[in-house]
Amino acid sequence: MGLNRIANHLKTARVRAVFLFDGPSDWQSFHKNAVIRQLPSTLCLSDREDSAIAVHRYRDYLGTSNDFVLLEFTDVIHADALAALAGTVNGGGILFVFLPEQSSHFKKRLLASSINFARVEIIQPNTDLKTLTQELATSTLPQSRVETLPSATQKTIIDSMIDLPGTCHILMADRGRGKSTTLGLACQAWIRNYRGRELVVTGPRPSATATLLEHAAKSVRFVPWDKLLSEYSPQSVRLIIDEAAAIPMHVLQQLVQRFTVWSVASTVDGYEGCGRGFAIRFVEWLQQQRTCKLHELKEPLRWSLHDEVESWLNQALLMQAHHQQDDQKVFTNRQSPVSFLHTHASELSEYDLQEVITLLLEAHYQSSPNDLRLLLDDQQQKLLLARRQNIIIGVIWYSVEGQLPQALHQSIAAGKRRLNGQILPQAMAFYLQQPEVLNWQWWRVTRVAVHDKVRRQGIGLDLLNELQKLAQSAHIDALGSSFGASPDVLEFWRQSPYKIIRIGRKLNMASGYPNAILGLGLTHESRELIERLHHYCNSELDWRNHVDVNVNSDMYRIARSVLVGFAYGNLPFTEAQFAWNVCDKKYPIKASSVTLPGQILSVTEDLARLTQKYGYSSQQTMQNQLRQIAREYLELTR
Repeated sequence: MGLNRIANHLKTARVRAVFLFDGPSDWQSFHKNAVIRQLPSTLCLSDREDSAIAVHRYRDYLGTSNDFVLLEFTDVIHADALAALAGTVNGGGILFVFLPEQSSHFKKRLLASSINFARVEIIQPNTDLKTLTQELATSTLPQSRVETLPSATQKTIIDSMIDLPGTCHILMADRGRGKSTTLGLACQAWIRNYRGRELVVTGPRPSATATLLEHAAKSVRFVPWDKLLSEYSPQSVRLIIDEAAAIPMHVLQQLVQRFTVWSVASTVDGYEGCGRGFAIRFVEWLQQQRTCKLHELKEPLRWSLHDEVESWLNQALLMQAHHQQDDQKVFTNRQSPVSFLHTHASELSEYDLQEVITLLLEAHYQSSPNDLRLLLDDQQQKLLLARRQNIIIGVIWYSVEGQLPQALHQSIAAGKRRLNGQILPQAMAFYLQQPEVLNWQWWRVTRVAVHDKVRRQGIGLDLLNELQKLAQSAHIDALGSSFGASPDVLEFWRQSPYKIIRIGRKLNMASGYPNAILGLGLTHESRELIERLHHYCNSELDWRNHVDVNVNSDMYRIARSVLVGFAYGNLPFTEAQFAWNVCDKKYPIKASSVTLPGQILSVTEDLARLTQKYGYSSQQTMQNQLRQIAREYLELTR
């Protein structure tokens, strides 16, 4: 193909093209090499092990602008990377996507949706490339006006930011609208007009703020958010936060409370932490904390208004999904019966699929395009829908897990093996040292989402009850869930029969809360074990709050198993601290002639602080020594 010829023609109208390569692997390799040979500046990411840049590193390139991007998917389509890197392609550029050979529902969706959009082309072995090149290089393109910086909208925002220096200015927009450019130009204007505290920008990573820094012309510098929180005194800088949706909510809240935040910018829809869910929660919270002004940038600057790539992705990936009906009677009439549908996403109509994705987007901070791909292609991901008058008002997304090969049990419990998509059984086998749960079949509740107009009506609990009935009919051993244990989410689950069986000590970076694991036994064996683990968990929570704990034989058996997991496996010391306390109550360490650093079993600090407190050279050195002591103790108390 005459790729340079096509690109030169596209640049006249600032519109992009997408080439979807669908064919055998050797045929794809030939065309991939041809692209790189003709366009050596192409940014290439691949899921092949021998690739220079791995697809999962796509976030490193979010702040860049590229004329050509190539994505090679040999196994599964990484929808997050596709959405993210398409947004870095300049008007006049080309996105090359090499699709897996194997057919899937998600792949079919991408190919089918491309038919409706200009310059999104499917290239297969039977494609006449000469004719396609001729058509693309000579087609009549819509006229594009020349953009000048700043645009009229950008200038209005910059003027407002300078005129209202004490206000927190919020810029929310889709990709390619010039948010970062606007902020960079505003920083220049700030330096011209004011003096005082230094301007600092932070973001998820330095590359994400590259465009802002380029247009700021040295009027601002980047500081990582963790360094700001750990090394900078409060109110010492005037702060700008770029790509805010890619920073954990609790970190954003700390930044706002500690520093004068002049501006916050974030993508509204798409690939970073579900822009809409983020925007609703964070902007509402921010407006309660600060005087704010919300700005919008609607027209794209990176490409022409006539570009169709964004529209294609929004339709294919449902990145701008919204509720299609707003029948108030359905939401207000509580007497109207609720029906349930147990299904797989691939069986839903386009209408219902969009409703489900909309609920998930609105309810969860971290939804992403990969969720759609997983729901469509993975047969272990199932849905339970709640309907009123055929309108979907709630959904449970759950995963089928468990019944893992016996040969892997020991290595999973020791922390040496970890299988994808087996979150609950693996976590319980490792953190609680209960490998028998690997034999059980689990249904793990991934998300519970209810339409905001019918919340507080018990729909979520009704869905859980219906799921329990279905699981019992299917002879499932146990139900469970794992999530960041925020107070409001815990309060919902406490109204259900599910029992808390673990609350970790390490904070989840996304939620800012420790992870919780809940379980509900559906057989005699699973009910008994979950009850024992629930009691053990409550006792550990009491211990963390310095409440004295009474030890019974069940607790001791669990504690000793956990201590064995630390002594002979990879379980961290902080996960075994309480267990060793329980064992010490049964068989005192002093009586066993084993010596431990003073009070180390009663300190509830993290590994880094413990290492420093007890004078070890590293966390590994400390844990190695403590593991050896634990092995001696276990031998002496058999």
